[in-house]
Amino acid sequence: MKLDAYARETHHAEHIVPVWRALPASMRGSFFMPPSVADELASLHIEHVEARNIDKGDTPVLVSASGAMQEARRRGRKNIAIMEHGAGQSFGGDPISFSGQVALNNSSYAGGANRFASLFLHPGPHPAARDAARYPKARVEVVGCPKLDVLPHREPDGIPTIAFSFHWDTFLSPETRSTFIYYREQLAEYVRRSSKSGVRFIGHGHPRLYDRIAPWYEKHGIMPVKYFTDVCRMADVYACDGMSTLYEFAATGRPVVVLNAPFYREEVEHGLRFWSAACVGENVWESYDLGAACNRALASPDETLKKREYALDLVYAYRSGAAERAAAVLESWADGLG
Repeated sequence: MKLDAYARETHHAEHIVPVWRALPASMRGSFFMPPSVADELASLHIEHVEARNIDKGDTPVLVSASGAMQEARRRGRKNIAIMEHGAGQSFGGDPISFSGQVALNNSSYAGGANRFASLFLHPGPHPAARDAARYPKARVEVVGCPKLDVLPHREPDGIPTIAFSFHWDTFLSPETRSTFIYYREQLAEYVRRSSKSGVRFIGHGHPRLYDRIAPWYEKHGIMPVKYFTDVCRMADVYACDGMSTLYEFAATGRPVVVLNAPFYREEVEHGLRFWSAACVGENVWESYDLGAACNRALASPDETLKKREYALDLVYAYRSGAAERAAAVLESWADGLG
């Protein structure tokens, strides 16, 4: 049976593409995406169909975000597989308060409500357990993170480089908020004081934040870098708050610095980034400690290695072969629908 794919944003498509390529050519149906996504992925040479045509056909479809899942269902798709487009973070650690219930049941996260899929593909056991508990009739598989299979490693250029990255500011939960406002003054000062050190500073951000933050980076002597793959090619250290890229960068074997803020609640255990796998890098809580933590990571990249490996094992059941593993599950699932 054929399988379609649908991605509305570039960072969602990047998780699907390795799986798409691992599928047998005879199984690939149509890859639906908007022109903007197709343009950004042009170098990958993925044949695509305009996203608005996704309602043409009832072929099973693979998505990697809840928005695409919801739209595919509205457009009449009955058989949907959803693959995490990140580490599988969810925010169910505060089930007592009203806001905690909203976060717990948000369809964007594993275990949330209205996740209209019959197959869930996860990077590790934490999100898989949440979806399995909520959707006992669905098939739930732990396959790893296909994106890790294709992330580039550091391209040597002799320039020590620290990258900074921030999540977009969403108020679903305190732990989903961006820490940029909290760190920006100390970050600017740290870069200013380090201007003659020979260290290069680059700035990245969640796709929903990047266009707004890039001018600030440029103004303060930080090179804006839009794509995470380029960050991986250029950076030796990655300082980030709550994004899955924190773990993706660490999985390439390089140190990360974990950026916390006073509004993050240490007593609320969501799992993974908050807090069981927060030990993936040195944790910073005070903005004035940012520079020293980054300097330590750059000077002693293996200092947090054991804790980093422990955290990565919590997030990823496998760190290679995920694309082929996911493709095999999808083939089995699609054949069973016939």
